[in-house]
Amino acid sequence: MNEEKKEKMMDAAVSRRSVLGMGSAALAAAAFAGLSAHAQTREGAQKAEGDHSTSNPGQENRPLLAENPNSNTPPPTDFGDVGPIWYSYDLTKKRVQEGGWTHQVTQRELPSSTELAGVNMRLTAGSFRELHWHTADEWSIMLYGNARVTLLNPDGTIFIDDVSKGDLWYFPAGYPHSIQGLGPDGCEFLLVFDQGMFSEDGTMLISEWVAHTPPEVLSKNFGLPESALTGLPTGSLYIFPADLPKSLAEDRAAVGGQKMQSSIQYTFKMEAMAPTKRTTGGEIRIVDSHNFPVSKNVAAALNTIKPGGMRELHWHPNASEWQFWSLCPLGRHVRWTSTPTMSASFHSMLVITWKTLARLTWCFWSCSRRAKSWTSLSINGSGGFLPKWFIRI
Repeated sequence: MNEEKKEKMMDAAVSRRSVLGMGSAALAAAAFAGLSAHAQTREGAQKAEGDHSTSNPGQENRPLLAENPNSNTPPPTDFGDVGPIWYSYDLTKKRVQEGGWTHQVTQRELPSSTELAGVNMRLTAGSFRELHWHTADEWSIMLYGNARVTLLNPDGTIFIDDVSKGDLWYFPAGYPHSIQGLGPDGCEFLLVFDQGMFSEDGTMLISEWVAHTPPEVLSKNFGLPESALTGLPTGSLYIFPADLPKSLAEDRAAVGGQKMQSSIQYTFKMEAMAPTKRTTGGEIRIVDSHNFPVSKNVAAALNTIKPGGMRELHWHPNASEWQFWSLCPLGRHVRWTSTPTMSASFHSMLVITWKTLARLTWCFWSCSRRAKSWTSLSINGSGGFLPKWFIRI
């Protein structure tokens, strides 16, 4: 062994003995010193706000900073780092086709969203999100307009219904379904899936199935000559324009009427229901498997907070929470874990998510007195059950 190697080994041994020889108090002090080195303190932040410490002589994206003031200049109460918990749909790439568009926020865009993923979609009047299916359950709320939804049950029965703003639907994994925009101006809706890595680009489409099946197989399957199948799609459609449908009653009759009608209800009128709880600060509507039995894996609360009102300090012992701020001109959200704290001001089209961390994740949110009342959706992947004992405004 050469002298250089001997010297390195001796240095390493000395370092190990030095650490082992340290008392528990010294080790604890070293650990806390490491924590305080990267943690913002109330005293330090207050001093920084009063001098030149927060200035930025370099480049700034002022419009973006104005929308995220608590990220740009955190309040003195912020501490530590809780990681990214929000993402805006306005930052995502849209898939645009004739008939509408779609964009999504999944675990790819928001790493903390491990249990739920969201898709925002628009269909013009008459246009379809074609018949498709996927491996995740689908929960949805209508944000605008009117639509017709169709679902095929495993027993061959069919569910067809019309939905409007504030209505929900829930489609179990593997059930083929389609959505069509109605008059006068189609629709826009939010889809939530109970898989964080779900991708709207990875669904199974009936058009792709047909396009990749040999014509002779399709001919034998449908009992039709190959010449009758020349008009079938040769590629995926996904979203495509079409004429407006007939009335709901006519569409139901066309597929077999009452004998083919599903016995299971897959839609729910959330916005039209009476509030679950109403106070001077706002109101909340809760929909879970108690009042919407088919919604077995997703529960939701529609929160409306008045100016100056606050959704009180609370936590969720049984599920993570995924939020969509749909009608929110200005508000504030604050979150704690067992040690770090983070706050954020927010605007519309924002997704916020957090996981239950050893039951030690608390939060509240409030509405600015400068804003009108605002509405947000709180969505939980909690087996479809949202316990009501913590729902107070």
